[in-house]
Amino acid sequence: MSTELVTLEIRDAIATLTLNRPDVRNAMTAEMGRCVEATVTRVNGMADVRAVVVTGAGRAFSAGGDLDSLAKDAGLGDAGDGLGGGANFYSLYLSIGRLAVPSIAAINGHAIGAGLCFALACDLRVMHDQAKVGMTFVKIGIHPGMAATWNLPRVVGPSHAADLLYTGRLIDAREALSMGLVNRVAGDDSFRATVDELARSIAANGPVAVRALKQTLRGSATRTIDDAIVHEADAQAMTFKTADAREGISAIKAKREPRFTGR
Repeated sequence: MSTELVTLEIRDAIATLTLNRPDVRNAMTAEMGRCVEATVTRVNGMADVRAVVVTGAGRAFSAGGDLDSLAKDAGLGDAGDGLGGGANFYSLYLSIGRLAVPSIAAINGHAIGAGLCFALACDLRVMHDQAKVGMTFVKIGIHPGMAATWNLPRVVGPSHAADLLYTGRLIDAREALSMGLVNRVAGDDSFRATVDELARSIAANGPVAVRALKQTLRGSATRTIDDAIVHEADAQAMTFKTADAREGISAIKAKREPRFTGR
């Protein structure tokens, strides 16, 4: 699948969704968001996809909200559509969190403001060692949006989140890794290989179990530990009944790699 603003490539059970406005560093518009949401729906209908890589075309992951659209929202310039009305705009990009399989934000270049929020909505993040990221909303006089104040504290903790949100400063890959904002850092010679290795390591596991785990983790923020134990027990009982579980156990006993089929 390919559109003007978002492309989708599928190879070896791994889908790659790419924001495709490289001339403006993949600045985000409502129209691009609608393409993201449509692509998420399409991928969720593909039973053979086991992981999704999310990245940006060109040298940036995303520069955040499109400047012309931001200006319209602030009452500058000609009248017209801005970013699509706050929560409505957010929901288009945050739909990436509704993927049925794990997602990896491949932060190939700068991820700024809403661009970083988009990366935070993914399950995992790999960052290029020359990229920078930041929650720069207050730098232009606006309140953070797109679940910045919900996702960021849960990823890096409240103290680091407050630092990044209040100052709006940019941080490099080393600092992002140290605070747990990203899972891996790699340079030009190994960035793509690092992303691919992480995606393949997910795709190699039992797909029924991984899809169920995605749902379990998604609800963990609102569950008590007792609720979590019950949910895990139910999900584990379901997976014990699958052909994949029988294959996984057989493979361990035979000292070979499992061949999961998703059944």
